[in-house]
Amino acid sequence: MDHTKNRGGNRHWNNRHGQDKRGKKPELTAEEVANQEAIKAMKQKMPECPMCHQPITELVTALADKESGEPVHFDCVLNKIQEQEKLLPGQKITYIGQGRFAVVYFPNVHDTRNFQIERIIEWEERDKKFEWRSEIAGLYSQVH
Repeated sequence: MDHTKNRGGNRHWNNRHGQDKRGKKPELTAEEVANQEAIKAMKQKMPECPMCHQPITELVTALADKESGEPVHFDCVLNKIQEQEKLLPGQKITYIGQGRFAVVYFPNVHDTRNFQIERIIEWEERDKKFEWRSEIAGLYSQVH
């Protein structure tokens, strides 16, 4: 019996343990192996953050640098925005997705369900595609 063709037979078992019923790991296709190797190589490359000059170990959480478009630590961007913004009591900087942050006002700091977005800070250009992000997204979508 060719077990590489019947890998989905007990998908729950395979997903939980990465093994078939006999305790053996299913064979990976050449494409799956190549994708895993490419992800491993990308992780080992670890680009340097232009803000703090430390390696970016989790590229999937990085944002693009405003000037160069190169990856930058999310926390470095957040710190820079917090330094630039003059916040009033009850205001906080929050990430709202798609490369955007917001100054959010909480009338009651103990109730974070009630808030108002006071202004939006566009960090990344909306329509701009970054090669490093496209590369890693493509690799991860093929593996996971």
